[in-house]
Amino acid sequence: MYSTFNKKPCNLFLLVGLKGSGKTFTGTVLEKYLDVKFLRIEPIFLEILRREPKLAGIPLEQRGFQIVLEKLDELAQSNSNLCIESTGTAHTFPELLAALRQGFRVFMIHMKAPLDTCIERVMTRDASAHIPVSDHRLKEINERALLVDLPWDLEIDNSEFQDETAIVKSVKRLLQQQSGA
Repeated sequence: MYSTFNKKPCNLFLLVGLKGSGKTFTGTVLEKYLDVKFLRIEPIFLEILRREPKLAGIPLEQRGFQIVLEKLDELAQSNSNLCIESTGTAHTFPELLAALRQGFRVFMIHMKAPLDTCIERVMTRDASAHIPVSDHRLKEINERALLVDLPWDLEIDNSEFQDETAIVKSVKRLLQQQSGA
């Protein structure tokens, strides 16, 4: 279903967690302090929805995730470390993950925060850069995201927004462990 054509060695940090768990915050921190290019996924989907407002469900996922893969392939040509974010709840997420693993060295980072905290963050953040969701849909997505269980390489407890230094240190440690340093 999805395909990547990247052949260049490239690490991909995949931040997975509830809406409001701090994935965007963490991706921004990694981009700011480490040699990591953070590709936000929601703006890609927002652009698709702007062009085709009736597109929804699996066809929307397929179009959006293939564009994400193409952008990652392009970014991998000039970046050795990339980062994206996801709730992990999309119907085709397993296929996306399989494609990512074909073209990248994927590091699974679980972003953890209490459900109530996440909902409060979503309700109070700038919604213009995020896919709009109703209160009911937000609850549904986050309840599904609570069930996502993957082989995590790192877990970041983001109950309260962490000190940026702590996030950077934990990701650096992960890279050192994986490289055997």
